[in-house]
Parts: sequence; C-alpha cells; structure tokens
Amino acid sequence: MPVNRKWGKLISLVVLLVVLVTANGEAKVAAQSQGPERVNKEINVPAKIAFTSNQHLFLVDGRDASGKIKQITKDGYAEIVGWSPDGKWLLFVKHKGNDNYSTPGYVWIVSADGSKAVQVDERAVYERPKWSPKANELAYTVNIGSNEEPRPLLIVKDVQDYGELALQSTTKADFADFAWMPDGENMLVSLPAEKNKPMTLALRTLAGKPLAAYPIAEPPKVEEGIYLWAATGLKVSPDGKAVAYFVRYNSGSLSADGVPIQRFDLTQPGKKPIELGTGLAYPDWLAWAPNSEQLAFIDGTDRIATTNKQLKLADRAGKVKTVSPGPIVVDTYPVWIPKAPYSLLFTRGLATPYSYDPKKVMVPEQGIWRRSADGAEQQVTKGEANTADYYPASSPDGKQLLFLRLDQAEHGSLFVQGIGEDADKQIELIKDITGDIGYYANYLPPWVSVYWE
Repeated sequence: MPVNRKWGKLISLVVLLVVLVTANGEAKVAAQSQGPERVNKEINVPAKIAFTSNQHLFLVDGRDASGKIKQITKDGYAEIVGWSPDGKWLLFVKHKGNDNYSTPGYVWIVSADGSKAVQVDERAVYERPKWSPKANELAYTVNIGSNEEPRPLLIVKDVQDYGELALQSTTKADFADFAWMPDGENMLVSLPAEKNKPMTLALRTLAGKPLAAYPIAEPPKVEEGIYLWAATGLKVSPDGKAVAYFVRYNSGSLSADGVPIQRFDLTQPGKKPIELGTGLAYPDWLAWAPNSEQLAFIDGTDRIATTNKQLKLADRAGKVKTVSPGPIVVDTYPVWIPKAPYSLLFTRGLATPYSYDPKKVMVPEQGIWRRSADGAEQQVTKGEANTADYYPASSPDGKQLLFLRLDQAEHGSLFVQGIGEDADKQIELIKDITGDIGYYANYLPPWVSVYWE
C-alpha cells in the first residue's frame, strides 16, 4: 500500500464529516468575528502562549503586563504544531483554504515575539512536521511526485538564530511514520508491511544511514485483503529504550474505529512487541512519564471521542492497569507533570453520546484531573454544567496550570490556576479562543500550545 494512500479512506470520511458538521461554516466565522482579548492583565504567567481564533494564529507573552496579543496570520487556516525546545520559535502549518482537511498545508515558523514569520518550504507538507527534542531542527515530508506515483522526501532543516534555514539532509521517505530519538541525532522510522515483508521499525541517522532494523510482525497474508499494515504515532520513551505506537490496518475506515496499541523494547529486539490495548491512533493520547517508567494511554474503540475512552497505564514490563472508573466516564489527553514524583494530568467527563450543537460543549462538565504517584486521583478544575476543560499544560514545577475552558463546542477561554497545595481560584486569562472540534470531537490538533519559562 503506497505511503500517500494510507489515510485515503479516512480522509474521505473526515471531509464528509466536515461538510456535514460545518455546512454553516461561513455563518459561524461571521458570528465569531470578535478577536481574542486578554481579560486579566495583572496576573503574571511565565509562559509563551500560542492559540487560534477565527482560524488564525495568535501569540501572547504571559509576562507582558500590557496584555498585548499579536496576530500572526490573517488568511488561510492555521494549525499549531508546537514550540521549539528553547521556546524561541513556534512551528505551525498554514492551509491556504478555510479548513485543514481538503486544502494543502505549508510549514511555517514564527519567532516567539511575533516579529518574524518564515515559510519553511514552498512545497505542501505531506505529514505533520516535528521538532527535534534537543535542538532547533525540524523534520517534515513532502511529495515531489504525483498522487499516482508519489516520491516522498524527508527534509531536515536547522533553524538559526534569526530564522535563517539551513538544510541538513534530504532523504527518501520510504516509511509510514518517523520519530526523533531523544538524543536528536537519529530517527526511528516505521516501514510498512508488504507481501513477504514484515512491518519493521528501523533506526537511521538523519542522513538516512541504516543503523538497526527491528521486525515487529510476521509478513502479512496480503491475499486476505485486510491486514496490519504499519506502526504509526511513534512515541519513543525519554530514555530511548522503548517505543509505543499504533498498528494501523491497510484500511483507513477500519483503522478509524481503533487499532492495536503496542510497546516494543528497543534494547531487546529479539522479543515480540507487547500489545497494551486498542485505541484511536492519536499520538497526543500516548504519554511517557519523564522517567520512562510508565506509559499513559487512552484505550477504547469507536471513532467517537466522547464515549468509551478510558485512561490506562503500562509499566516497563508491559503490565497494564486500568485507572478509569469505567464506561460512565470518558478520559482523554494524558500529560505528565515534568517534576518528580511525576503526577499525571488528564481530562475526564461523563461519557456523552456524540451530538454536535455549536452552542453546547461536547462533554458537559469535563474537567482536568490529576493522578498522583501514589495512585490517588482528584479533580483539579471544575467549571459549570455547560463547560468543558481541555489541553492541560502544567508549569515545570507542577504548581501552575493553564487550560482551555469551552463554553460552546468551538469557543472558549484560557484559564490559569494553581495545582495541589498551590490550588487557588481559576482566573480567565484570554477569551474568544476558537477552533475545530476535530475528527468526531477529538479536539485535535490542539488549539493552544504553551512554553513555560
């Protein structure tokens, strides 16, 4: 199955969904014409914040008492990727049309103060670009061929102090997905299964030199039609010893309802991967603890993100613990607090049948929860019956929390509050943040990205 077709059926479904859900898109944009506003200018938040509103990208420095918000894009559709390791640059994708499904996207970076935006490549991006974990280097793929005869390339560029771009390498992208290794020196790529060829993980240098290959399955029986095709959503543990991923089928529609989640020990290549569960193939729903001891993931089938999604934890041996109280709730978006003893933040609300109403949130009363290292759980944020909280972003010391509180399906405000012993009242920081509910209300990609100082 060609690399460029692995999302084919899924994208068709997404486009159909967007047409149905946002048929009144022009009316919605007109109704949301009011720009974002810094509500509280007195509180000092030591963070750089990127967010979207009315399809455009905005930046704000939480330490700036003036509360000035800088608009970065004024046309197209902006999709946030994330901050560089040093927080000097924000990576984003800009689509020429009014959505991120049916129009091509292009890789851009913008300086943290908003003074300089640079288009990284004139060619449309093929997959989501990724920062190096160690340096201001980014990697992305482009297709220099056609849809019928694709020729995908992996491009690695260095972002220098003033936004100059230096090409580091250009190699053939013969893989289904890639991930930076924690050292920033090598990449782990996923080679799809073919007739007489198994799914394989391969370790390569940035220049494409092979270092190791790890077959993770037997060759598929292609004559049966449907088979496990490739590992995607690769998440390498911080110590570089293991990788978690989703195993997609060679059918986009089948993969959309849930795929196997596996963990592979890179230090013991002779052992088979451990299957942890089944879930939707969203890398944002896989999260390694900073010490690599645990993997948090969201388990549950059915493409709808408002029901049947449960938080689970896997230890180094692959032993899985279910921490969700059951199908009565829906869990998403696990994020670890960086400081030991490594508490886990995640969103939790009452499971809700999927029903889109632009004036209502998708999961009423959803809040941010914290699971401490000892296993104790407590609700950190609590709104009203008609609100839902998303995108927990903890400060490095685990004392402050930024999060998005929705009051409508595609509208909300950024709040700040303390965590644990430092808990205090919730303060609205920025209002009129907007975005898309994503594929069946997964709220991905995120509307907000935070770099704590």
